[in-house]
Amino acid sequence: MAVFSTPVVHECAMECLGHPVPEMFDVFAKAMEKRYPGTIDFSQPWVYSIAGGAMIQMKLYYASLTEYIMIWGTPIGSEGHSGRHFTGFWDTVIDGEMWYYGEGEFHKKVYKPGDRVYVGPGQARAMNFTNGVWAVEYARGFLPAEMFFGVISEILICNDLIAAFQTITLYTDLVAQAIGRKVKILKPFCWLTSKIAHALTMALCPPQEVVPIPENKNVRWFRRNMQPRKARP
Repeated sequence: MAVFSTPVVHECAMECLGHPVPEMFDVFAKAMEKRYPGTIDFSQPWVYSIAGGAMIQMKLYYASLTEYIMIWGTPIGSEGHSGRHFTGFWDTVIDGEMWYYGEGEFHKKVYKPGDRVYVGPGQARAMNFTNGVWAVEYARGFLPAEMFFGVISEILICNDLIAAFQTITLYTDLVAQAIGRKVKILKPFCWLTSKIAHALTMALCPPQEVVPIPENKNVRWFRRNMQPRKARP
């Protein structure tokens, strides 16, 4: 039995409209927590995803073996393949714009804030996020089967093992929480699994971006020793 209702998730996403990025993300999470008390995890970090060639970042708020809730997007744009899954995906655009088209379609479909997108099991779409987009996504299906699609590009193409491992530990954390809420006898084991997985997720968070670009030591040596000397008068 599903935990979430697709119309309710969409209603919560619509509450984001009119709020600036990233404030709208908290607006959505709080709206979901109000309607589904005790199910939303606010603590997970943003992580990269390069699934299907589309470079985005995502923040998961809930995940189980059959459902997840997240916000995903990019401020600079990207494009890629949606993948062809056994899972259904409901997306609500909350900022920016995205373009989709399917096999046999010769004109793009444009989705703007408030618009909903559905890609069902066995379907696929070509995606373009123009100059950037942010969207709420709800997925329903057998999600462990999607893990390969979620991390294979990060491992084999982008060499981003950190993002791949974070995706796995983050999902493990949330699934353990979901199982612990449903199966009381497993709650202690699930609690421990969740804590360990979350600690690993946070430990894998890369350091903050270095804003001032450090100068290479070899460049300093070259400037000090190889600059032409002024001729004596």
